[in-house]
Amino acid sequence: MTTEAVTQMQRKSPMPLSPTAFQQGRRMRFLWLVAPVVLAPALLAESGWPQGSTSREMLEFVGTVLVLICIGGRCWASLYVGGRKNCELVTTGPYAYTRNPLYFFSALGLAGVGLTFGSLILSAFLFAFTWLVFSYVAAREVVALDAIFGEAYWRYRQSVPAFFPRLWRDDDDVLGPPPVTFDSVALKRTATDSSYFLVAILAVELLGWLQSARLVTPIFRLF
Repeated sequence: MTTEAVTQMQRKSPMPLSPTAFQQGRRMRFLWLVAPVVLAPALLAESGWPQGSTSREMLEFVGTVLVLICIGGRCWASLYVGGRKNCELVTTGPYAYTRNPLYFFSALGLAGVGLTFGSLILSAFLFAFTWLVFSYVAAREVVALDAIFGEAYWRYRQSVPAFFPRLWRDDDDVLGPPPVTFDSVALKRTATDSSYFLVAILAVELLGWLQSARLVTPIFRLF
C-alpha cells in the first residue's frame, strides 16, 4: 500500500485521540523553565527609557494590557477546548481564527512582559522566541491531528492559520455549532498557568527595584 493510500484512509477514518498526544501544560512549564536561561543576559540590562518618562509609562501600560489579553484569551480558549480536547476537533470560538489560540495568546503575554521591562527589543525577542518554540510544537501536532481527524482536520487547516489569527470568519469555514463547554478543572489549570505571566511582571518590578537600590548593576541598555 502506498503512502498516499494510507494518508487517504487516515483522512476518511478518524482515529481516537490518545490522552498523551498533547500535553500543553507541560510545554508551558518547559517554556517557563527555558525562558530564564535565555533571558539571563537581560538581568544585566536596563530600559533605555528613564523611569517615569512618558515613553516608559506607555510601554509598561501596553505591556500590562497585553498580559491581561493573554490571560483572558487563554481562558476564552479553555472554555471551548476544555473537556473536548481528547475527543473532538474544536473549530469554534477562538479556534475559528487561529488553530493554536493558546500559543498565540501566550506569545502576546511574553511580549507584554518585555514591554513592562521597558524594552521594545526584549518584547520583540520574547515574541519571536515563543513563536519559534510553538511553531515547532505545532508542526509536530499537525501530523498527529491529520492522522486522528482525517479529512475534517485537513479542511480546517486549509481555512484557518496555524498561529497568527485571521481577521475574518466565514460561517462555512467552521464545522458544526459553536458550543461552549465549561470544564472547571481545565479552566483552573489554564488560569494557573496564565498566572505565571503576572509573576513575570512582579519579577520585572523586583529587578527594577534591585537596580534602583544599586544591588544589581546593569551594564547595557535595551530600547
